[in-house]
Amino acid sequence: MSDDVLLYLDQNNQTAIVTLNRPEKRNAISLKLIEQLDQIIDQLHRDQQTKLVMITGSSPAFCAGGDLNDFHGDIGQEEAHHLLKKMQNVLWKITTLPMPTIGWMNGLARGGGMELASACDFRFVNETGTYGFTQGQLAISTGWGGGTLLYERIHPQEAYYWLVNADVRSAVQLKEIGFAQGVFSSEQLEFNHPLIEPYIKRSYEQLRHWKSQWLTNQDLQMLKIRMDKEVEACSHMWVSREHKEAVANFFKRNEK
Repeated sequence: MSDDVLLYLDQNNQTAIVTLNRPEKRNAISLKLIEQLDQIIDQLHRDQQTKLVMITGSSPAFCAGGDLNDFHGDIGQEEAHHLLKKMQNVLWKITTLPMPTIGWMNGLARGGGMELASACDFRFVNETGTYGFTQGQLAISTGWGGGTLLYERIHPQEAYYWLVNADVRSAVQLKEIGFAQGVFSSEQLEFNHPLIEPYIKRSYEQLRHWKSQWLTNQDLQMLKIRMDKEVEACSHMWVSREHKEAVANFFKRNEK
């Protein structure tokens, strides 16, 4: 079985690099990828050596969102809820990892890819990439809990505006609204990059303490409830005529 997710543990820097590895699909999230990512995140929850986790994608994209071959429109509400719940569980596990997480967004991100990024504590974006919570264009809402997490990452009014508009934005725009903490130009992930260097320099005890402090200051029970409600709402929209038509039109455009 091919590895749709790669895990590299750098013991010198006490850093784990998790790479989505479906470059031919712009690292779109399939059910197989979810299963592998879930196993890796579980492993990192048990890891007592790692102080930092970085999530990135195989070039040339970060993550194009859910793979519509798996998350297509021709399913019922109950099945949609079941499928969406799988990735929600992964996002929840990423959010609650005991060490800080960085989304190193090395290229394009859409839809579910942005939800994945929202589960990370910090985000850095490639200057040439474009990024969008585009779920609204498919007549659905965010469905993995990432919309809920977006409200925690940027000003709620800005999050609300972005989700409704479902537009695509530049790296500079993401930095301006605080979704991204920095912008980079390099294609490869480098530990000596100025944006990463501060995290590498901090000790295991420091980084684990600050993540614990952040989690303690969250109402995690309510956050989980809000994410659950998001999945429920999206599963109802999934069976709408508007969504089915939007998905059909998406496949038609990509056949041309």
